[in-house]
Amino acid sequence: MRVLFLYNEVESLALQYLSKALRKAGHTTGCLFDPKLFDSFRAEVNLLPGLDRVFSFERQILERVAEFKPDVVGFTVLTPNFSWCQHYAAKIREIVPNAKIVGGGYHCSAAAEDVLRTELFDYAFRGEAEEAFVEFVNSLEDGAIDHGIDNLTYLDEHDRYVENPLRPYESDTDVFDFPDKDLFHKLGPPFDAGTLVQLNRGCPWGCTFCGNNKYRKMYFPEKKDYMFTRDFLRMRSIDHALAELRWLKETYDPGLLRVNDDDMCADEAWLKELAERMTDAERIPYKCFVIPNNVNERTVEYLKRTGCEQIQMGVQSLTMQTRKMIGRPNTDAQIAKAVDLIREAGIGLYVDQIFGMPWESEDDAKKVEQFYIDHPADFVSVYWLDVWAGSDMLKQAVAGGMITQEESDAIGSTIRDGCISTKREWHADFMKPYASRINVRNYFPNTAEFLIKTGLWHVVDKLNLFKWKRLWWAAKNTIRKDRYPPAREGYDFSWLRFPRLAWFYGKLKLKGWAGKLVGIKVKVPMSELPPLGKPYAERSKDERGAPILDHAREPLATDPAPAAAAAAEQVDHAA
Repeated sequence: MRVLFLYNEVESLALQYLSKALRKAGHTTGCLFDPKLFDSFRAEVNLLPGLDRVFSFERQILERVAEFKPDVVGFTVLTPNFSWCQHYAAKIREIVPNAKIVGGGYHCSAAAEDVLRTELFDYAFRGEAEEAFVEFVNSLEDGAIDHGIDNLTYLDEHDRYVENPLRPYESDTDVFDFPDKDLFHKLGPPFDAGTLVQLNRGCPWGCTFCGNNKYRKMYFPEKKDYMFTRDFLRMRSIDHALAELRWLKETYDPGLLRVNDDDMCADEAWLKELAERMTDAERIPYKCFVIPNNVNERTVEYLKRTGCEQIQMGVQSLTMQTRKMIGRPNTDAQIAKAVDLIREAGIGLYVDQIFGMPWESEDDAKKVEQFYIDHPADFVSVYWLDVWAGSDMLKQAVAGGMITQEESDAIGSTIRDGCISTKREWHADFMKPYASRINVRNYFPNTAEFLIKTGLWHVVDKLNLFKWKRLWWAAKNTIRKDRYPPAREGYDFSWLRFPRLAWFYGKLKLKGWAGKLVGIKVKVPMSELPPLGKPYAERSKDERGAPILDHAREPLATDPAPAAAAAAEQVDHAA
């Protein structure tokens, strides 16, 4: 079977894991990428209205879809990108009418029936789908789709929604092989600046605005307290984690890394062992995410020893009552200590601060501004609350009067696309000056106090000079020799790629226009990865039925970590 994935804007680890599982089962995978130039979720890079249409790659992408001749087309459906997925699914239905169009990802877990009711997707998967998706593709090649596969959802012949049970939550994440980095790496220069890694899966926290909130309710419905569930966090063995880091460094030599774990410090004992056993063979400068509760002198030291250059810390709210409501029961003192410890250690820090919570007042906004004056981070990322389908925040937003029940019901349905944004649709005007002044301090730190005291910050805000400063930083840092921008310049991993995407795909568009004059067709990049081992069709019945996830390792993964190998050699020598 030939399975093609479509994605946009950023790299996807989920698709890389699916690709590896499919290829090990004997299938071919590929990926097409839509850069969405000037139509990004990062509003700063959307320079002028209409540029997104001028620099659209839709026609070229659809031509490559036809060229790939997929049997299955897969989309990772998120609440904000639902319309993009629907648009391409409709077009692909016309081009390859016999291909099965399948959805997965958060939005399919939260609102699978709504996805299927668009009549653009044949099937949707809930939860983690490495095993389920491979079983689905296997059964399709065998001639008849197995409609009893766990995690699968579909509409039956009577148009009734069918939702199969979830398979047991996989607690041993070592059974997942290393992801298919080539799925994106082969798409070109935008993906050679760095890469992503997932050392552990799940998050012990269940914040009501986060996708993990929905997943936890799916897998652990008996857990009533969403604030902390250790069962949802699954730690890889240190051997397996080090082996992947070693493989990444040897194979791709990334200049920087983003560790996608929800909380790098969630298991202090695990992090301590990682720090003790890591050597230069695995150490890559990285950025990670942490929660204030788990930041202390020891965890900061372990992060430093493992190569952590930058930390993104989710503060979200500086109001105790709000933190209790959203599932973050840390104290102001814990947050302040975490900020100060990270800065003292010399690790770049930017914190996430959400504005537009339904319960917060102007006094709460004043507190936010003063807190970051007293405890400055390198950069305070100002976010406005987005409410996604399926999260507890949706109910809280209705109860708090932020949105109506009708608006809540519409999220994720065919009525509208995407989430409810408090900045866009619930005008917390009293919050906006405070958010703007924080951005003044972010982008113009040397003159911020002057701008604020004189009132000139209003001009900066009105002209949105933040946007142009951010674009300047992004362009400048793209060509840095060390390829690691300073945190004070608002570094985010994806920002390093936006200028590269614009440069790479912009040149491609110009070549395409020039090619029309001389009759030369320019194609967008597409990765195509062959099966690992014999193709599925050539495998015996026993080989086809082999476990999809097992403890078989690539040769590198069984090698001892260098530190362990050296210790063993010393013991042998002494003997």
